[in-house]
Amino acid sequence: MKTEFDIKLDTMDMYRYNLWHTYTTFSGYLAFLLSGIAFVTAVRKWGEVSLSTSVLYLAFGVLFAVYTPVTLYIRSRQQVLGSPVLKNVLHYTIDDTGVTTSQGDQSSSLAWDQVYRVVATRHNILVCINPRNAFIIPREQVTKEYELIREIAQKHLEKYRLKMK
Repeated sequence: MKTEFDIKLDTMDMYRYNLWHTYTTFSGYLAFLLSGIAFVTAVRKWGEVSLSTSVLYLAFGVLFAVYTPVTLYIRSRQQVLGSPVLKNVLHYTIDDTGVTTSQGDQSSSLAWDQVYRVVATRHNILVCINPRNAFIIPREQVTKEYELIREIAQKHLEKYRLKMK
């Protein structure tokens, strides 16, 4: 089995990956929890503590809830605009040997035994190289190839390393 396709990453694809990566790690869960605690504390302590303390709780809540997504968007935009590789179309080949990306005369291959895991989110297919890095494949650009990608990955990865429906 084999499938080939071209994709072009945009800022939103990179942003969705960065959000997914951030909020599926311990630090992402912690930021979400701290934001919730700050908001709940501000509401529960309103009137019991000084106004400046209540505003400080709200500020911490906003900081944890808004700052991270905004900075991730800015970083994603800079990554896409600043990288010559991400500015152009990437050609993917997924077959029984692994995943190959190419652009012009440059090529990179990842054998199936080197794939950390494959995850399908609502918007992307992520072929994770390690816990930090992944090939990002926007699902809207591979609607016809999605089932074949899933079948090939199922054939070569253990069940716990594949999260595609």
